[in-house]
Amino acid sequence: CIQKYGEGKWHLVPARAGLNRCRKSCRLRWLNYLRPHIKRGDFAPDEVDLILRLHKLLGNRWSLIAGRLPGRTANDVKNYWNTHFHKKLSVIAPHLHP
Repeated sequence: CIQKYGEGKWHLVPARAGLNRCRKSCRLRWLNYLRPHIKRGDFAPDEVDLILRLHKLLGNRWSLIAGRLPGRTANDVKNYWNTHFHKKLSVIAPHLHP
């Protein structure tokens, strides 16, 4: 459906694809999960290192960080951070992460 109508016409997707979703849900699902060039699987050590360095520089600006990681979405980067580092950093430096 996206290939036929393009990425900008999200209001057409649910009805034409027979989905019981709103257009926002269709858009987010496409952007975060279904796009062809999204990288799946574990983060490579160099990606993890880059996330750590960029987070120190940019903070929680996930879209800017993801822009430096080809194939990774801001949602992937944020989820990786919250799963692997957020709690660890809270224990190590509680004054930095309330």
